[in-house]
Amino acid sequence: TNQFAGRVGAQYQFTRNIMGYMMFSRGFKPGGFSANITQQASQLKPFKPEQVLTYEGGFKSMLFDRRLRFNAAGFYYDYRDQQLLGSILVPPYGVLGGYVNAPRSYIYGAEFDIEAHPFRGLVLTQNFGYQNGVYSQFQSLNRGATTAQFARTGVWSPVNTNYNGYNMGIANLTLSGAITDTGKVLHDYEMTYDADYSDRGAQTQPQHIGDGGIYRAPAYVLVNSFLTFAAAKQHWSDTVYGQNLADRRYWLSGGTQATFYGVIPGLPRFVGAKINVSY
Repeated sequence: TNQFAGRVGAQYQFTRNIMGYMMFSRGFKPGGFSANITQQASQLKPFKPEQVLTYEGGFKSMLFDRRLRFNAAGFYYDYRDQQLLGSILVPPYGVLGGYVNAPRSYIYGAEFDIEAHPFRGLVLTQNFGYQNGVYSQFQSLNRGATTAQFARTGVWSPVNTNYNGYNMGIANLTLSGAITDTGKVLHDYEMTYDADYSDRGAQTQPQHIGDGGIYRAPAYVLVNSFLTFAAAKQHWSDTVYGQNLADRRYWLSGGTQATFYGVIPGLPRFVGAKINVSY
Protein backbone atom coordinates (compact mmCIF):
# COMPACT_ATOMS: atom_id res chain seq x y z
CA THR A 1 0.00 0.00 0.00
CA ASN A 2 3.03 2.27 -0.20
CA GLN A 3 1.71 4.10 -3.26
CA PHE A 4 0.89 7.67 -4.25
CA ALA A 5 -2.55 8.84 -5.38
CA GLY A 6 -3.72 12.29 -6.37
CA ARG A 7 -5.66 14.44 -8.82
CA VAL A 8 -5.19 17.73 -10.64
CA GLY A 9 -7.66 19.48 -12.91
CA ALA A 10 -8.88 22.70 -14.41
CA GLN A 11 -12.25 24.11 -15.41
CA TYR A 12 -13.32 27.08 -17.48
CA GLN A 13 -16.67 28.88 -17.65
CA PHE A 14 -17.15 29.45 -21.38
CA THR A 15 -20.54 31.11 -20.93
CA ARG A 16 -22.99 31.61 -18.07
CA ASN A 17 -24.53 28.19 -18.84
CA ILE A 18 -21.60 26.13 -20.19
CA MET A 19 -18.55 24.96 -18.24
CA GLY A 20 -15.70 22.84 -19.60
CA TYR A 21 -13.19 20.86 -17.59
CA MET A 22 -10.25 18.49 -17.82
CA MET A 23 -8.76 16.26 -15.14
CA PHE A 24 -5.76 14.01 -14.59
CA SER A 25 -5.46 11.58 -11.67
CA ARG A 26 -3.50 8.61 -10.41
CA GLY A 27 -4.94 5.84 -8.27
CA PHE A 28 -4.05 2.37 -7.06
CA LYS A 29 -5.32 -0.80 -5.43
CA PRO A 30 -3.13 -2.62 -2.89
CA GLY A 31 -1.70 -6.01 -3.75
CA GLY A 32 -2.75 -9.21 -2.02
CA PHE A 33 -3.13 -12.93 -2.51
CA SER A 34 -5.89 -15.34 -3.53
CA ALA A 35 -7.31 -17.74 -0.96
CA ASN A 36 -9.64 -19.61 -3.27
CA ILE A 37 -9.93 -23.32 -2.35
CA THR A 38 -6.30 -23.21 -1.18
CA GLN A 39 -4.59 -26.59 -1.54
CA GLN A 40 -0.94 -25.64 -1.95
CA ALA A 41 1.33 -22.87 -0.73
CA SER A 42 1.96 -21.81 -4.35
CA GLN A 43 -1.64 -20.54 -4.50
CA LEU A 44 -0.73 -17.87 -1.94
CA LYS A 45 1.76 -16.24 -4.27
CA PRO A 46 0.87 -12.52 -4.00
CA PHE A 47 -0.35 -10.41 -6.89
CA LYS A 48 1.01 -6.89 -7.44
CA PRO A 49 -0.62 -3.54 -6.67
CA GLU A 50 -2.72 -2.08 -9.49
CA GLN A 51 -1.97 1.43 -10.74
CA VAL A 52 -4.02 3.60 -13.08
CA LEU A 53 -3.53 6.97 -14.74
CA THR A 54 -6.83 8.56 -15.76
CA TYR A 55 -7.48 11.32 -18.26
CA GLU A 56 -10.92 12.91 -18.46
CA GLY A 57 -12.41 15.92 -20.21
CA GLY A 58 -15.89 17.19 -20.88
CA PHE A 59 -18.46 19.90 -20.32
CA LYS A 60 -21.54 20.61 -18.24
CA SER A 61 -24.37 22.83 -19.43
CA MET A 62 -27.74 24.19 -18.30
CA LEU A 63 -29.85 25.48 -21.21
CA PHE A 64 -33.26 26.98 -22.01
CA ASP A 65 -33.75 28.76 -18.69
CA ARG A 66 -32.57 25.66 -16.77
CA ARG A 67 -35.11 23.38 -18.45
CA LEU A 68 -32.42 21.23 -20.08
CA ARG A 69 -29.22 19.90 -18.53
CA PHE A 70 -26.73 18.29 -20.89
CA ASN A 71 -23.38 16.91 -19.71
CA ALA A 72 -20.78 14.96 -21.68
CA ALA A 73 -17.36 13.49 -20.93
CA GLY A 74 -14.67 11.36 -22.50
CA PHE A 75 -12.10 9.32 -20.58
CA TYR A 76 -9.01 7.15 -20.96
CA TYR A 77 -7.67 4.82 -18.23
CA ASP A 78 -4.06 3.64 -18.55
CA TYR A 79 -3.47 0.62 -16.27
CA ARG A 80 -0.29 -0.91 -14.91
CA ASP A 81 -0.62 -4.42 -13.42
CA GLN A 82 -4.41 -4.43 -13.62
CA GLN A 83 -5.84 -6.99 -11.21
CA LEU A 84 -8.32 -9.51 -12.58
CA LEU A 85 -9.73 -12.86 -11.60
CA GLY A 86 -7.91 -15.19 -13.97
CA SER A 87 -6.78 -18.81 -14.01
CA ILE A 88 -3.88 -20.60 -12.31
CA LEU A 89 -2.69 -24.21 -12.57
CA VAL A 90 -2.52 -26.22 -9.34
CA PRO A 91 -1.46 -29.85 -10.01
CA PRO A 92 -2.90 -32.37 -9.35
CA TYR A 93 -6.18 -30.47 -8.92
CA GLY A 94 -6.16 -28.73 -12.28
CA VAL A 95 -7.03 -25.19 -13.36
CA LEU A 96 -8.48 -23.02 -10.58
CA GLY A 97 -9.47 -19.39 -10.27
CA GLY A 98 -6.98 -16.88 -8.88
CA TYR A 99 -6.12 -13.20 -9.10
CA VAL A 100 -3.43 -12.28 -11.64
CA ASN A 101 -1.94 -9.07 -13.04
CA ALA A 102 -2.13 -7.80 -16.61
CA PRO A 103 1.08 -5.71 -16.96
CA ARG A 104 -0.41 -3.16 -19.40
CA SER A 105 -4.01 -2.46 -20.40
CA TYR A 106 -6.33 0.45 -21.11
CA ILE A 107 -10.02 1.40 -21.11
CA TYR A 108 -11.56 4.31 -22.99
CA GLY A 109 -15.06 5.60 -23.41
CA ALA A 110 -17.60 8.40 -23.29
CA GLU A 111 -20.64 9.34 -21.21
CA PHE A 112 -23.66 11.57 -21.87
CA ASP A 113 -26.28 12.71 -19.37
CA ILE A 114 -29.51 14.59 -20.22
CA GLU A 115 -32.23 15.87 -17.92
CA ALA A 116 -35.20 17.80 -19.32
CA HIS A 117 -38.09 19.64 -17.62
CA PRO A 118 -40.42 20.40 -20.54
CA PHE A 119 -43.48 21.05 -18.35
CA ARG A 120 -44.11 21.68 -14.68
CA GLY A 121 -43.88 18.40 -12.78
CA LEU A 122 -42.52 16.38 -15.74
CA VAL A 123 -38.90 15.21 -15.70
CA LEU A 124 -37.19 13.22 -18.47
CA THR A 125 -33.72 11.74 -17.99
CA GLN A 126 -31.46 9.77 -20.29
CA ASN A 127 -27.95 8.43 -19.72
CA PHE A 128 -25.63 6.93 -22.30
CA GLY A 129 -22.30 5.25 -21.70
CA TYR A 130 -19.80 3.57 -23.98
CA GLN A 131 -16.55 1.90 -22.96
CA ASN A 132 -14.05 -0.52 -24.42
CA GLY A 133 -10.99 -2.18 -22.92
CA VAL A 134 -7.91 -3.86 -24.42
CA TYR A 135 -4.96 -5.77 -22.98
CA SER A 136 -1.84 -4.27 -24.53
CA GLN A 137 0.61 -6.53 -22.65
CA PHE A 138 -0.67 -9.72 -21.03
CA GLN A 139 0.38 -13.36 -21.13
CA SER A 140 -1.63 -15.78 -19.02
CA LEU A 141 -2.77 -19.36 -18.61
CA ASN A 142 -5.17 -20.58 -21.29
CA ARG A 143 -7.81 -22.50 -19.35
CA GLY A 144 -9.32 -24.33 -22.33
CA ALA A 145 -6.00 -25.32 -23.93
CA THR A 146 -4.52 -26.48 -20.62
CA THR A 147 -7.52 -28.66 -19.85
CA ALA A 148 -7.54 -30.09 -23.39
CA GLN A 149 -3.84 -30.98 -23.12
CA PHE A 150 -4.48 -32.83 -19.84
CA ALA A 151 -7.29 -34.79 -21.53
CA ARG A 152 -4.79 -35.92 -24.20
CA THR A 153 -1.72 -36.59 -22.04
CA GLY A 154 -3.00 -37.16 -18.50
CA VAL A 155 -0.38 -34.66 -17.25
CA TRP A 156 -1.10 -31.18 -15.92
CA SER A 157 1.24 -28.66 -17.56
CA PRO A 158 0.52 -24.98 -18.29
CA VAL A 159 -0.36 -23.71 -21.75
CA ASN A 160 0.04 -19.94 -21.86
CA THR A 161 -1.38 -17.58 -24.45
CA ASN A 162 -0.22 -14.12 -25.45
CA TYR A 163 -3.29 -11.89 -25.09
CA ASN A 164 -1.66 -8.71 -26.42
CA GLY A 165 -4.33 -6.79 -28.32
CA TYR A 166 -7.22 -8.92 -26.98
CA ASN A 167 -10.45 -7.19 -26.04
CA MET A 168 -11.38 -7.32 -22.34
CA GLY A 169 -14.94 -8.26 -23.19
CA ILE A 170 -16.47 -5.62 -20.90
CA ALA A 171 -20.02 -4.42 -21.57
CA ASN A 172 -19.55 -1.76 -24.25
CA LEU A 173 -22.93 -0.03 -24.08
CA THR A 174 -25.00 0.97 -21.06
CA LEU A 175 -28.22 2.98 -21.27
CA SER A 176 -30.70 4.16 -18.68
CA GLY A 177 -33.59 6.59 -18.64
CA ALA A 178 -36.72 7.58 -16.80
CA ILE A 179 -39.91 9.61 -17.07
CA THR A 180 -41.35 11.06 -13.87
CA ASP A 181 -44.57 13.06 -13.66
CA THR A 182 -45.84 14.75 -10.49
CA GLY A 183 -49.16 16.60 -10.20
CA LYS A 184 -51.89 17.70 -7.84
CA VAL A 185 -54.89 15.42 -7.23
CA LEU A 186 -58.02 16.36 -5.26
CA HIS A 187 -56.57 19.72 -4.19
CA ASP A 188 -54.47 18.66 -1.17
CA TYR A 189 -53.03 15.47 -2.59
CA GLU A 190 -50.17 14.77 -4.94
CA MET A 191 -49.47 11.84 -7.25
CA THR A 192 -46.12 10.87 -8.74
CA TYR A 193 -45.67 8.32 -11.51
CA ASP A 194 -42.31 6.99 -12.64
CA ALA A 195 -41.23 4.52 -15.34
CA ASP A 196 -37.54 3.79 -15.91
CA TYR A 197 -35.30 1.32 -17.72
CA SER A 198 -31.69 0.19 -17.82
CA ASP A 199 -29.89 -1.59 -20.65
CA ARG A 200 -26.50 -3.31 -20.38
CA GLY A 201 -24.54 -4.89 -23.21
CA ALA A 202 -23.05 -8.38 -23.26
CA GLN A 203 -19.97 -9.05 -21.16
CA THR A 204 -17.29 -11.76 -21.08
CA GLN A 205 -15.72 -12.79 -17.79
CA PRO A 206 -11.93 -12.16 -17.40
CA GLN A 207 -11.21 -15.88 -16.86
CA HIS A 208 -12.37 -16.61 -20.41
CA ILE A 209 -10.69 -14.00 -22.62
CA GLY A 210 -11.81 -14.37 -26.20
CA ASP A 211 -14.45 -17.00 -25.35
CA GLY A 212 -18.16 -16.77 -26.01
CA GLY A 213 -21.14 -19.02 -25.41
CA ILE A 214 -21.92 -19.67 -21.76
CA TYR A 215 -18.93 -17.56 -20.71
CA ARG A 216 -20.44 -14.35 -22.13
CA ALA A 217 -23.19 -12.77 -20.06
CA PRO A 218 -25.94 -11.79 -22.53
CA ALA A 219 -27.25 -8.24 -22.85
CA TYR A 220 -30.41 -7.40 -20.93
CA VAL A 221 -32.99 -4.65 -20.45
CA LEU A 222 -34.78 -4.05 -17.15
CA VAL A 223 -37.99 -2.03 -16.72
CA ASN A 224 -39.16 -0.63 -13.37
CA SER A 225 -42.00 1.63 -12.23
CA PHE A 226 -43.67 3.15 -9.17
CA LEU A 227 -46.75 5.19 -8.28
CA THR A 228 -46.91 7.37 -5.15
CA PHE A 229 -50.00 9.01 -3.66
CA ALA A 230 -49.04 11.60 -1.04
CA ALA A 231 -50.77 13.93 1.40
CA ALA A 232 -48.09 16.46 2.25
CA LYS A 233 -50.15 18.36 4.83
CA GLN A 234 -51.07 15.09 6.60
CA HIS A 235 -47.47 13.80 6.43
CA TRP A 236 -48.08 10.43 4.80
CA SER A 237 -47.68 8.72 1.43
CA ASP A 238 -48.48 5.35 -0.17
CA THR A 239 -46.32 3.79 -2.90
CA VAL A 240 -46.73 0.73 -5.09
CA TYR A 241 -43.74 -0.34 -7.16
CA GLY A 242 -42.48 -3.01 -9.48
CA GLN A 243 -38.92 -4.02 -10.36
CA ASN A 244 -37.94 -6.04 -13.44
CA LEU A 245 -41.55 -5.90 -14.61
CA ALA A 246 -40.85 -8.01 -17.70
CA ASP A 247 -39.45 -10.74 -15.40
CA ARG A 248 -36.25 -10.81 -17.45
CA ARG A 249 -33.96 -13.73 -16.57
CA TYR A 250 -30.41 -12.48 -16.60
CA TRP A 251 -27.13 -12.85 -14.73
CA LEU A 252 -24.72 -10.29 -13.35
CA SER A 253 -21.40 -12.15 -13.32
CA GLY A 254 -19.89 -15.60 -13.53
CA GLY A 255 -16.68 -17.49 -12.98
CA THR A 256 -14.92 -20.78 -12.45
CA GLN A 257 -14.14 -21.65 -8.83
CA ALA A 258 -12.95 -25.24 -9.30
CA THR A 259 -14.10 -27.61 -12.05
CA PHE A 260 -17.46 -25.94 -12.72
CA TYR A 261 -18.67 -22.62 -14.12
CA GLY A 262 -21.29 -20.76 -12.08
CA VAL A 263 -23.15 -17.48 -12.47
CA ILE A 264 -24.80 -15.00 -10.11
CA PRO A 265 -28.37 -14.36 -11.33
CA GLY A 266 -30.17 -11.03 -11.16
CA LEU A 267 -33.36 -10.56 -9.18
CA PRO A 268 -36.63 -11.75 -10.75
CA ARG A 269 -39.78 -9.62 -10.99
CA PHE A 270 -40.65 -8.07 -7.64
CA VAL A 271 -43.83 -6.11 -6.81
CA GLY A 272 -44.40 -4.40 -3.48
CA ALA A 273 -45.97 -1.52 -1.59
CA LYS A 274 -44.92 0.75 1.26
CA ILE A 275 -46.42 3.42 3.53
CA ASN A 276 -44.41 6.39 4.77
CA VAL A 277 -45.46 8.50 7.76
CA SER A 278 -43.53 11.51 9.07
CA TYR A 279 -44.10 13.35 12.33
